Amino acid sequence: MNDHAYSNAERAAIYRAIGERRDMRHFAGGQVAPELLGRLLAAAHQAPSVGLMQPWRFIRITQRDLRGRIQALVEAERVRTAEALGERSDAFMKLKVEGINDCAELLVAALMDNREPHIFGRRTLPEMDLASLACAIQNLWLAARGEGLG
Repeated sequence: MNDHAYSNAERAAIYRAIGERRDMRHFAGGQVAPELLGRLLAAAHQAPSVGLMQPWRFIRITQRDLRGRIQALVEAERVRTAEALGERSDAFMKLKVEGINDCAELLVAALMDNREPHIFGRRTLPEMDLASLACAIQNLWLAARGEGLG
């Protein structure tokens, strides 16, 4: 073990969070305390990004009618996906694939439009901003698991 390694218990907790993190499709609803939401977003913002550019934005959706409109878009895409699956269409349509109207918090992870001029880290790997966003989402999910949310 070196000076930078975590203790056995700390490592076990990290691997447990990774191992138990799953896609959630059933939600208890309720509310997420503001300080807990702050910790989750702080974890997301600690994700690696080239030059610490943090190209992502998290948008908190609190309006019920907006949730409903987003859910309608997701449902339309679900139908298109089922159609593309051909003979597996019926099986796919039986799956619950979202919980937009059921979850306690709805966060949209976004990258800005017209970000192409911002080339730091993207000239040779144009998808680096998307990879950075994926890391931020994973951090948020792992932190949520550690907090007992999913």
